[in-house]
Amino acid sequence: MNDNKLYVFFGCWVEYQLHPLYVYMKEQGYNCVEIIPDLCSDMRKELLKLNAGEYVFITSAHVFLDETYELYQNSSMNLSALEAMDILHPVKSVYYPHDLTTLIHKYDVPWLNSIFDIILFPVDGYAHLACQGKPVYNIGWIKKHGNIGRGTKLQAGHGLGDWTFYREVLDIMYDTFRSVWEQGVIVKAFELNERCEQTFWEKNNINYIHPSKSIFELIDSCEIMLTNGLTSVNIESALSGRFTINMLDDLAARSLLESFFKGLPNLKIMKVNEASELLREYYKGSFIPPQGEDLLKPFDFKRAVELITA
Repeated sequence: MNDNKLYVFFGCWVEYQLHPLYVYMKEQGYNCVEIIPDLCSDMRKELLKLNAGEYVFITSAHVFLDETYELYQNSSMNLSALEAMDILHPVKSVYYPHDLTTLIHKYDVPWLNSIFDIILFPVDGYAHLACQGKPVYNIGWIKKHGNIGRGTKLQAGHGLGDWTFYREVLDIMYDTFRSVWEQGVIVKAFELNERCEQTFWEKNNINYIHPSKSIFELIDSCEIMLTNGLTSVNIESALSGRFTINMLDDLAARSLLESFFKGLPNLKIMKVNEASELLREYYKGSFIPPQGEDLLKPFDFKRAVELITA
């Protein structure tokens, strides 16, 4: 392979979803590096250390650091995507969103149009971003690597949202969803320290899968998916044809959830006790969840690499 460029993958925590593409390109023989807080003691210093003739910059982070980052601020995460690009002066810059609920922020749009050469998207409907000549390509959702089947009969899962709140108040979380979880629902857990994991998930006999597992493993294995809050799981599940229930847990108003998800096929918004009762009917065989069309495209790694390296 005659390619002397260094492909720089950049992002911070939940705003970095590019690792599968990084691994794929490394396996294809491309020279790649990840600049992320998990691997760098100081992201700025790591960028300044790089010594390549040409850089291709690939990010799934929002352009700026905003108040959201106050949860994560430390010495390692000390620059934005915009600042990183100013350090590297890349010959090509590529943007891909990190979640499906908020694909872009309104303050991102002028920068997407002006400084990114290619915009990769997981869904259609964003051709307006190409109004200044920057192409937009739907290459599928990076977490999804295959089509979804019909699921295992009488199996339901919960893709837990609002983890930044619930991880601090585990007892409240348990009380909120207990009537659902006690019916055997499989919970896609978030990362906890070892002590918490032993004394919470296992002590309470909660049927859970490890956070390192893909959410699509759970979606594919279940006939019903439950969610809460504004998590991307709502869209990942509903657009994959799975019957999806967003449970009102008082952290987000129904009106807010409807403003994000009202038009989604296969998704219902209801109170936790209503979801619990529907599950009882489901496990008795009295309710058969409808299955919709699998509309969310799996990620096209080959096409992504073609666009990035062209």
